[in-house]
Amino acid sequence: MGCASSAALPREPPQVAPPSPPYIPTDQNPQSAQSAGPQPSAREGGALKTAPLVRSLVSLRRDTCSVVQEDSGQWFLKFEFGSLATGTATASFLATVEEAEHPASLPTPSASSTASLRFAAERRQSGRLFLSADLPESLRSFDTQGGHHVVLDLQADSEDPSAVTRQRSFLRLSPEGGEVHVEKQLVQCGNIIRPLDALYGTLPNPRSSKAAEKADEGGDCVICLSNPREVAILHCRHVCLCTSCAKVTSSTWSFQCPVCRGRVAAMVGLRDDSIQPQPPHAL
Repeated sequence: MGCASSAALPREPPQVAPPSPPYIPTDQNPQSAQSAGPQPSAREGGALKTAPLVRSLVSLRRDTCSVVQEDSGQWFLKFEFGSLATGTATASFLATVEEAEHPASLPTPSASSTASLRFAAERRQSGRLFLSADLPESLRSFDTQGGHHVVLDLQADSEDPSAVTRQRSFLRLSPEGGEVHVEKQLVQCGNIIRPLDALYGTLPNPRSSKAAEKADEGGDCVICLSNPREVAILHCRHVCLCTSCAKVTSSTWSFQCPVCRGRVAAMVGLRDDSIQPQPPHAL
């Protein structure tokens, strides 16, 4: 889908991984834009780079996660997500995960209990997974040093090496239930695993052919106030510049974000590698 930000996906803000390879834009949107690494540029500091668009087959809607106690007294995790393929959602309660230096896949968590469900290929759907019969007591006796309250995995039934097929979210719960905090997220594309962070703004989908539709996705550039926002600034992750303004090297925004005044390490836009350049026509 292009993060659980692209044409065939639910329309949610994209997300981006930290500046070191690769770059992954899309919040809760299957088919968000992601990358295998920015391309080098002649400029230093706020260099304008591009990241390829990558389909994400699964994506959690972060702000929909909650913990509820039902009439039976048992506690459940509820969440919404999108998927472009069938798959399995698994919640590992009071879990620990072994860290590997260069893992080829996300390791299976060790947990006090696990629950799973099968899901269909739907852009917006909900999940409900059992956590505990006594949530407050379970959380009080659990040492969070090196462990996680819940590890939620969304796994698509696909081995497509060019798409994100698995998303893992680490959740922190409140003993009283209710709100859930997403501490961090990881995605797996082939045998590559990368962290996933939200953008402050929406990058337009380069596969969209309508200029007006692209402009509506993220608003106007904060510099020229006329072109659509097409570039994200790192490390602050503000989406605030058009491509033309981002290419101006003799400007304050080439080294200082115009939104937060933070230092600019790089500027990143999206490109669609599926679009092949057409050879010139012979006269």
